[in-house]
Amino acid sequence: MAKIDKARFWTGVLYPENMREDWKEVIGDTLQYPYAYCQHSQDKDSKSEHRKDHVHLIVAFPNTTTYKHALNVMDLLSAEGKKAINKCEAVVGIRNVYDYLIHDTEDCRKKGKEQYDPSERITGNNFDIGAYEQLGTAEKNEMFLEMGQAIREHGFTNYMDFYEFVVDTYEDMNYIEVMRCYSGHFERMTRGNYQRWEQGQRGLRPSQAKLHENSTNTTPDCCPACGSVDIVKSGKTLANTQRWACKDCGKRFV
Repeated sequence: MAKIDKARFWTGVLYPENMREDWKEVIGDTLQYPYAYCQHSQDKDSKSEHRKDHVHLIVAFPNTTTYKHALNVMDLLSAEGKKAINKCEAVVGIRNVYDYLIHDTEDCRKKGKEQYDPSERITGNNFDIGAYEQLGTAEKNEMFLEMGQAIREHGFTNYMDFYEFVVDTYEDMNYIEVMRCYSGHFERMTRGNYQRWEQGQRGLRPSQAKLHENSTNTTPDCCPACGSVDIVKSGKTLANTQRWACKDCGKRFV
C-alpha cells in the first residue's frame, strides 16, 4: 500500500539517549498537542537479547497534517545537535496503535512481546482515546460519498469486488466501518450497475428498459432513485399503468 502523507494521528519511535534530558517534564509544553507514550526498556529481539531502549509516541493533531509537520513536531524532543526520532508514521486505527504502546494487542501476545503495565502508558494535553475512536457525522458522510463515487466511476457490479477495492485502497480502517454500516446501500448500488449492464446487453437504453418493464407489467428491477430492490405496487395512473413505490426512499414511479 502507498505511504500515507496526511493524517490526524501520527506515531513515532524515539531513542531516549538522543532526547533532551528533561523530555518527560517538558513534553506537554514542547509538543503542544495531545500525546501518549510508553518507554520500552524490556523488549527483546528474536534471539532473546535486550533491544535498545526506545519510546513509542502518539501525537494527536487538531486536524489532518503532513508527514513533514508531524516529523518536525516530534523532533522537538531531540537533544541539541542530535536526532532522537527513528521512525514517524501515520496512524491507521488509533485504538490498535494506542494498545500497542504497552504491547496489549493480540499480535504482540502471539509473538510473546514484553507486556507493559497500563500505568506505564503516559498521556497528556487531554489525550482522549475514547473521543478519537468516535467518527464524526461529517467524516462519515464524506467517506460515504467518496465510496459511492468510486462505485459509479469504476462501475462495480459485484459487492465483493467493491469490498476488495476498499480494503486495498484505503488504509484508514474507518472506511471499512462506514462500508459495514452502509453495506445494504452499497450493495444496491453495485446491483444497479449490474442491471444497467444487463440492459446494455439487451440493447436497451435505460428509458427503453423502463418502458419494456411496464409493458410486461412486471416488477421493476430496482428503484430509479436509490437503486433499492424493495419495490411494491402503488396503484395505477389514469392511463391504467401500474405505479410502483420504493419502500426505502419513498420514490413513486411508473
